[in-house]
Amino acid sequence: MPDLILHEWIQVNQNMRDDYRLLVATMAARQLKTVEPELQTLAREAFSAIPVPGARSFFKGDLLQQRKALAKTMQTEPHVAALVIALWAHAAESQINLLKQAGEQAGLQFDDTWDWHKGMNGFYTFEDIPVLAALADGLGAHTSEQDYDHLKLAALWLGPAATNPDALIAPTVDETATEAVQDSESVAGDA
Repeated sequence: MPDLILHEWIQVNQNMRDDYRLLVATMAARQLKTVEPELQTLAREAFSAIPVPGARSFFKGDLLQQRKALAKTMQTEPHVAALVIALWAHAAESQINLLKQAGEQAGLQFDDTWDWHKGMNGFYTFEDIPVLAALADGLGAHTSEQDYDHLKLAALWLGPAATNPDALIAPTVDETATEAVQDSESVAGDA
């Protein structure tokens, strides 16, 4: 297996549509008040330096202006990009858990202590995590475009959490992914 390289979250912008980046920024801004104090403090410190047109400070701006400013800044500031993704991960917990469950059914094992601290370190590219990417594609085929995008971002978030990274590249990716997606769909339908 080739060495997996963590990429900084700022690089995820290369794969994001502008409208989805705005959605992620909106979710992050909304989530700011509900996350644990340490993440909240880090985000508030970083976001306070972001200019918002028509407002004296980031936090005095309305949500529409905040999300635009966040989406713009996360393309140029690595620390802000990582914080936005960490906040997004709190907001997208259901999609992340759905993909994680499908991954476990496909033979992946995840770090039980995985959290935003570790998640902010970066992501593996889709080419490095074909099993998670295929699972996200399979689950996303039956959802809205937004949920599909969330599942793809969840795959990037969960890639480094795998404790058996060799399983991220399985010789029977299509078979394993299809079975895991079908199992996940039946579980999701039962909920």
